[in-house]
Amino acid sequence: MRTKRWNVMLSLVLVGILILLAGCQPVGNVDVGKAMAGSLAVKSSEGKQTVTLELTPDPGVTMSPEGKRAFDLFSKVKIDITEMKMQDQLHTSLKGAFEYQKGRVPFELVMSDMNYTLKIEGAKKPIVIRNSATAMSGTAELSKEVQEQLQQLSKKAVEAMPSLTSFFTRNFPNPSKITAAEVNETVNGESLTLQKVHAEVYGNELLGLVKGFLTNVLADDQGLKDFIGVLYDLYVPILKEVTKEAGKSDVNSMNDPLTPYLNNKALAVEFIHTFVKTHLEQMLKDFDASVDAMGPEAKAWLSDNQSLKMDLYVDKDYVTRKSNTEIGFTLPQGKGDGLKSVKITSVYEVWNVNKPVQAATIDTAGGVIEMNGADGRMTASKFVASLDPNSQLYKLLKDDLGVTKKNISMFVGEDKELSFGSLPYNDNGTIMVPARFVVEELDADVKWDEATKQVKVTDPLSGAVLVLTIGSDEATVNGKTVKLEKPAVLVDGVTYVPVRVVSEGLGAKVGWEQETQTVKITRD
Repeated sequence: MRTKRWNVMLSLVLVGILILLAGCQPVGNVDVGKAMAGSLAVKSSEGKQTVTLELTPDPGVTMSPEGKRAFDLFSKVKIDITEMKMQDQLHTSLKGAFEYQKGRVPFELVMSDMNYTLKIEGAKKPIVIRNSATAMSGTAELSKEVQEQLQQLSKKAVEAMPSLTSFFTRNFPNPSKITAAEVNETVNGESLTLQKVHAEVYGNELLGLVKGFLTNVLADDQGLKDFIGVLYDLYVPILKEVTKEAGKSDVNSMNDPLTPYLNNKALAVEFIHTFVKTHLEQMLKDFDASVDAMGPEAKAWLSDNQSLKMDLYVDKDYVTRKSNTEIGFTLPQGKGDGLKSVKITSVYEVWNVNKPVQAATIDTAGGVIEMNGADGRMTASKFVASLDPNSQLYKLLKDDLGVTKKNISMFVGEDKELSFGSLPYNDNGTIMVPARFVVEELDADVKWDEATKQVKVTDPLSGAVLVLTIGSDEATVNGKTVKLEKPAVLVDGVTYVPVRVVSEGLGAKVGWEQETQTVKITRD
C-alpha cells in the first residue's frame, strides 16, 4: 500500500515539475516567463479547453479486480469545456462535459467571490461549495475582523499571482529543447500573428533544471526579498487578527516574540531571507550527494520516459492565446499495479482578452445542495441521494464506483462494562451497538430527543426513518412498529441498540465472525 501511494505522489510531483519547467527564460524574441505572468494577469476573457487522460495497461501484470474495474471506467477520460467566460478574476463560468467509457455528464460551473456553484446533469439542485471565510474556518465564531481579512486575502492573492509567478518563471532555466518562431494561427475563427514557443522537457533533465533553479534563486537576491515581501503583505494582516483571536489582545507587546516581525516588514523580510538563503545554500552544497544517494526506484522516474511537450502561441501583449500540451510518463516496470503509462493532453485557446465579458449565472432560487454548509456533513450517501437515480452520474457513483458501499467491523466485548463507551457488547445473545457510531458510519443522520428519550435515525439514501425509545422493546421503522430483541439502553451517556434493527433498517446486512468475536455490517 505504501509503495502504491509513493508511486502516485511521485507521479503528481513529476507532472507538476514538468509543467513548471517548460522553459522560462527568453527564447528568440519571446520572454516565456513574461508570457506566463502575462496570462495570469489577464482581467477578462473567453475561451475553450479540452483535457484528455489516457491510460495504457501493462500486459505483463494482472490487475486486481478493483484496479481492473477502475481501468475499464477511466482508461480514457475527457473534460471538454466548450465555454469559458472570465468576467474578472473573481467571477468566472464554465460550461462543458465530463466523458468516460460508459457515458457523458454535462455540467456548468460558476465561481463568484471564491464560492463555487455547480449545475451537473443528474443533480436535483445546483451544488454549492462555499469558500468564504466562514466556510473555510468551519465555524461562524470568527470575529468580523478575521472574516474580512480572509476575504481580502483571497482577492489580494489573485492580484499578487503574476508577481509571485514571475519570480519562479524568470529563475527557471530553459530545457535543452526549446525554440521560438513567428506563425499565423486561428483563434476562435480569427487569424492572428503569434510567436510559437515549442518546448520539450524530459525526466532525465529534471535534476539539472532543479539545480539550475536553486542556483538562479540564490543569485537573484533582490528578487527573493521582493517575493518574501509580497507574501508578507498578503499574510501578516490576517496573522495580526489571528494573534488577537488567540488571546493576545496587544500585538504591540514587547513580550510577544512575533511583535517585532509583525510590525516591521523590513526586519521580517531580512530574517526570512537569511533563513531561506542559508537553507538553499546547504541544499546546493548537498545536491550532488543527495542525487547519488537516490534509490533505483526513484531514479527510474528520471528518464526520457517522462516528458512534457508544449506549444505556446503568444501575442504581442505576452498573453498565451493558444496552447497544445502533452504530458506522458511511464511507470517503472511492475510498479504500476497493472498500469503501464499515462498520457495527458490539453488543447486551449482564448479570445476577447481584457474586453467586456459577462460570466454566466446559475439559478439557485429553487434551493441548492450545500457541500460544506452549516447544516451538517455532506457524506457520499447524502450526495448520491440528491441525484436522479436514472442519471449517468448516479450510476457512475453508486453502481460503478460504489461510493455508498459500507463494510464495518467491530469487536464485541463481554459486557457493557468492557465496552468503553464505543464498542458493542453481547447481552445474552443480542449484540448491542452504539447507535450514533453505527448510524454515522452508514452515512445516516441521528438525533436525540431528551424530552421523549427517543433516538431518530434518518437514512438519506433509502429515505428510511427509525425511531427507538430508551427502555422500550418496540421501535418504528418507516412508521411501522417492530419488536426488538432488547430495548434500547443508555450506558454512560451512550445509546445502545440491537445491531439488527438499526443495520437492517438502513438496508445493511449483519454478519458474525465467531473466531474473532466480531460483528460485521455491510451494505452495497
